Amino acid sequence: MKVFGREFFELFKTSTFKFERVFVVVFVFKMSSFRMESLKVMKKFDGANFHLWKFKMRIIFSKLGLWKFVDGSATLPNEEVASADYNEKEMKAFALLCEHLMDAQLAHIQYCDNVKSAREALCGVHEAKTIGNKLFLRRRFFTIKMQEGDDMLMHINTVKALADQLRSIEVNITDEDVYMVLLMSLPPSFNNLVTSLESMSTKDVDIQFIVARLLHEVSKRKECESSKTTALVNKTHKSNEKLYFNCKKLGHFVKNCLKKKSDEKKKSIKLVKTMNKCLLSH
Repeated sequence: MKVFGREFFELFKTSTFKFERVFVVVFVFKMSSFRMESLKVMKKFDGANFHLWKFKMRIIFSKLGLWKFVDGSATLPNEEVASADYNEKEMKAFALLCEHLMDAQLAHIQYCDNVKSAREALCGVHEAKTIGNKLFLRRRFFTIKMQEGDDMLMHINTVKALADQLRSIEVNITDEDVYMVLLMSLPPSFNNLVTSLESMSTKDVDIQFIVARLLHEVSKRKECESSKTTALVNKTHKSNEKLYFNCKKLGHFVKNCLKKKSDEKKKSIKLVKTMNKCLLSH
């Protein structure tokens, strides 16, 4: 396996065609017996949510013992055997990164020589520290609004994701900024909750506390709505009993009531007997 890694590392270094290097590292990765079960459930990066994808990739690299090749802390040893092992793991790390990119994203790293430079190239594209990008993300962060009926947890995650994106391009966003934006973005139905929180000192409040209160409020509302629905069903059911039930017993309507049918049969028999008596008397 070490010979296999050295041969393809030499092929990688001598590759000149713009997509050839990417194909080489992907081929090495496919042929390797290196176990990476987590790849089966990891979505390829398509350009959206780069900060989240980057975090997931760091977890995978760390789990497989390859993160030191990504952050550049790994050093090339002098011994030939150790050097071959280093080159093989470096190639696997590069291949792992390529495997998690859509074709459109591979174009950004096609001229990179190693996984570290490839990751830096992607960060340069998707985490550009330009005034325009900072202004765009700031505007989105501070003007986001939650509509009535929107999912609270999804809204919280969206706000947190925007904060993480701003931090990744060196914009100072504090936890206080995050929970302030959360409270300002809520719809009018949460005004009472916001008012109650406004009286609290900032020393007693943090992002975890605000998130917990918001989720608790949503849970209470769902429980209240469920209770109202149950009460309405019970009220309707009782009303139906008075209007449609004959014997005051549950389980059937008046047209299917056995007691009513029995009473009607008895009335018919009594009527026939009365008529017979009248005929005999005459």
